[in-house]
Amino acid sequence: MSVENQPKKNGGKHLIFTLHEEDYGVSLGDVKEVISMANNIRPVPQAPDYYKGLINLRGKIISIVDLRIKLAVKADAYQEKKTSIIITEFEGIMIGSIVDDVKKVKSIPATAIEPWRSESSKVDQNFITGVAKDDDGALTILLDMRKCLDIDEIITLHKANKAPQTDEIPDKKAA
Repeated sequence: MSVENQPKKNGGKHLIFTLHEEDYGVSLGDVKEVISMANNIRPVPQAPDYYKGLINLRGKIISIVDLRIKLAVKADAYQEKKTSIIITEFEGIMIGSIVDDVKKVKSIPATAIEPWRSESSKVDQNFITGVAKDDDGALTILLDMRKCLDIDEIITLHKANKAPQTDEIPDKKAA
């Protein structure tokens, strides 16, 4: 395993969520908030499949990514009371990641985090900071959201397709 794929081994609080019945976690420090699934996602033409579009959350434009599609995990149908959006912010751009269910915030000690070793996973190993194991043997894959989301690509899509702040349609006669 190369040095860059070694887990950070820094424990702490993580937001635990599911993607197709498997547990994943991200550092709580990367999370701004969690919201329910938005019905008003504005699609962006010619965007990658995982890039669902934009929403306006309290006056802020947020790019929405389906994390299941981005990580090549089976995408189940959205469930009204479970599917959530995890809001993160990188370089001033807010990004929402669609997940199947947000379960809990959990403290994970550094001693419970081991390196990722699976060669058969569909998830790119560069996204993974390690695997946390519970006393009962349950595993949680810990993700680096910055690497998962390919921030540079998202920033480019967001800036190129930023939705207007208003629902007004310009008058064609005035043009």
